[in-house]
This record gives sequence, structure tokens and C-alpha cells, in this order.
Amino acid sequence: MNSDNNPPSEPAQKSASPPTTKGGSRIIGRLLPAAIRLWLKSQTEQVEALSIDIEGRDRQILSGEISGVSVSAQQAIYQGIALSQLQLSANDISINVRQVIRGKPLRLLKAFPVLGKVVLTEADLNVSLSSSLLGNGLKDFWRSLLQAPDFATIVEERYGQLALREDLMLKAAQIRLCDRSLALSFYPQTTHQTAQRPIVLATALTLIEEHYLQLTSPHWLETIEELTYPIQGQPIEVLDGYQWDLGKDTQLKALTIQTQQLHCTGQLMVKP
Repeated sequence: MNSDNNPPSEPAQKSASPPTTKGGSRIIGRLLPAAIRLWLKSQTEQVEALSIDIEGRDRQILSGEISGVSVSAQQAIYQGIALSQLQLSANDISINVRQVIRGKPLRLLKAFPVLGKVVLTEADLNVSLSSSLLGNGLKDFWRSLLQAPDFATIVEERYGQLALREDLMLKAAQIRLCDRSLALSFYPQTTHQTAQRPIVLATALTLIEEHYLQLTSPHWLETIEELTYPIQGQPIEVLDGYQWDLGKDTQLKALTIQTQQLHCTGQLMVKP
């Protein structure tokens, strides 16, 4: 944020634009934007070029209801996930406004959907692999693949029993993005053993019914550098058409994979 708005002791949030409001007066223009800014900062580890736009009138705001909030930011880190660009909008938000006026922290009073557009670069994804959110998500994804018919047998024949272990860790994991395709590479590892050969899985992704991602033309690669479109390597026929459930609280509207960039538009439930 601009140095005029933040003390020097808060370097994680910088280059922000002053929040704007529509249809309100002093409460919105002073107390509420500051409270929202502090709440957003508490939810993120870093954020740059933060801009907040609030809709609502004082009478409505005093009842704890906000008509709408729009947020845009760059170079944000949320729960260890790096996001190069971020645009969010939400309507009908309930918060503890009367407590905020008395200097208390902002709290959400009910769940609400947030519509968002995010851009993640290949570098963002690889930095985010160290986060528990993405790291554990990829381990869950691999375990779910092993439940697909005949896939565990294929993995054992190609990579050995180590790749099937319940306590498997994904050492030196990497993600590579190519036009309409991506690849995941990792070395199977347990407490006492690490594989000498990486598992490299490449696939195109198709969005199905807003919260399912479908693997299309999955292939084994020898190295992640082999990723191209169309995908080269050995086809994995038993995984073609496999669907990964993102959960009922996630609704993807669009997913586009480009070389070194992933663009995603969707809706996510935010809960108190």
C-alpha cells in the first residue's frame, strides 16, 4: 500500500489504492474500509496493489449488511498460495458493524459466495507447492488416482511398491504448464526411502459441471521437460476421463491453461 496509508512496520501489504465507496458517507468512507483492509491483511501473508470498492448506504451498513464489495490485488499470498493477479466480488455480506464502530475487529456473520478471477504463473504454482494447502491437495489427488481401476497395478509395474505407500511424500515436486496441458513430477519418498526415478504425469484438463476436473489424454513422461501439446509419452488409458471432485463449495466457471500461466474463474464459499 501507499506509505501514506500504512506505517512502516507493515511491509507485507503495499502499493494499495485507497478504497472507494458508492452511496455511503463517513462510516463507509473511514471506519469500514479500514476494517476490511485489516481483515484482508489478516487473511493474507502478502498483497500488493490492493484496491477495495464498497457499495452500500449508512442505514444499510449500520444494520450489518453490505450490498457489495469488489477487491483487486497483485502478488498476493493466501494460505501459502501465490497469486499473480486477483479480482474478487461479493454481494449481501453480513458483518458485525456496530462492534467495528466501537473499534472491535471485523467478523463475518454468515457464509456468502465470492466470485473470483485469478491468474497463477508456473512460478506461483511451484512456490505454492511448499504450502500445506496445495501440497496436501496433490497428495490427496495422487491417492485418489490410485483408487482408479487397474491404475495401482500399472504404477507398481512402472515405479515399484514405494509409489503405492500410504505414507508417501512427494519429494522435489514440480509443475509445468504448457498450452492446454500440465505436468506433475515428483520423487516417491517415505521416511526411510526415496525413489531414484521421478513419477511424471502429464494431462490436459477439462472442466465438468463446475466442480469436477476431468483428465484428458493423460500420459507418462520420462522428464517434466518433455511436456508439449499435443502430449507426448506413453498414454495412460485407464485414467482417460477420470474426474476429480473439487468439493461442493467450489464452482469453477472457466479454466484456461497457457504456457507458464493458468487462468481461473469461479465461485467459492467464504465461511465465518
